[in-house]
Amino acid sequence: MMRALLVAWLTVLWLVLWRDASAANVVSGVAIALVVLLVFPPRQVTGDHALRPVKLLVFIAYFAWKLVVSNLIVAREIVTPRDHVRSGIVAVPVEACSDLVITLVANAISLTPGTLTLEVRRDPPVLFVHVLHLHDLDQVRRDIRTLQRLTVEAIGSAEAVAELDAEPPPHVEDHAR
Repeated sequence: MMRALLVAWLTVLWLVLWRDASAANVVSGVAIALVVLLVFPPRQVTGDHALRPVKLLVFIAYFAWKLVVSNLIVAREIVTPRDHVRSGIVAVPVEACSDLVITLVANAISLTPGTLTLEVRRDPPVLFVHVLHLHDLDQVRRDIRTLQRLTVEAIGSAEAVAELDAEPPPHVEDHAR
């Protein structure tokens, strides 16, 4: 059933890209979707995840707010003559959580203008984030921990939610220029 849904979704994407729902495009879309799924079979998400719709809305609202604020900061940087850039790489220790949660957090960071996830380490679990406007290391860490907390609360396992109030991970060295 899941494969059929994936084939249908990929076919719809194919048709949107071609902007034409002709029979030839439908047939070629199904063929391409089958080849893609054959070459790149979908992986099962491991872990005990639970979708909490209200918490997911809180995560989306927080992320949308951060997106607006960071866009305004980057836009101000572009239109002002003075250079306010003080970039740096911040190591942000994160609680051990599932690959899905870490992936969502890392991608949310990279989608926000002015920040980019450079590396994710597993042992110890650390995100290395490039920050364009680095003025307060602790604030960057708090923002990313808030993002992780909201992600875990929205889609994490019950155990991961219970571990949220544990002691923060140890400090890791940062690099700023």
